[in-house]
Amino acid sequence: MKWVISPLDNSHERGDFDCGQPQLNDYLKKYAAQNQKKGYSITFVATFPDSARIAGYYCASASTIEFKHMPQNISKKLPRYPAPVMLIGQLAVDIKAQGKGLGKTLLMHALVRAVKVASEIGIYAVRVDAIDTASKNFYLKYGFIPFEDAQLSLFLPLKTIKKIIEV
Repeated sequence: MKWVISPLDNSHERGDFDCGQPQLNDYLKKYAAQNQKKGYSITFVATFPDSARIAGYYCASASTIEFKHMPQNISKKLPRYPAPVMLIGQLAVDIKAQGKGLGKTLLMHALVRAVKVASEIGIYAVRVDAIDTASKNFYLKYGFIPFEDAQLSLFLPLKTIKKIIEV
């Protein structure tokens, strides 16, 4: 299926979006536009073909990972202060679009964006905070690494991302 991915704007129909997770549905419907206007995050939406209806979305913002959360085998090679990262705050796919590869498409879009941003400012990794174990397992398939002390929080170093997307 051919998806069009673009930043959220007023032309996008988000009222019928349902990914099966009320928290993620509410974020898109109530908070995504507000957070974007305030400069807290940018929400990227994928629309159904020939439609303004949102099939999936993710939001991206700047964040950090505290040194103490890094796995020991990785932290021993890093400075002892927070690592700058791009945060994928939410990633969700509408029930009608699930099983069609849109989750992977959105994730790859975010990872490519992270590499582009990293060419302008320092970014060590992409961070995600999974909503549940199923979401965590989705990210694990792409090589994300769980935090040492918060098993639903994961990160993927930029050097790994570059290998995945073959930059």
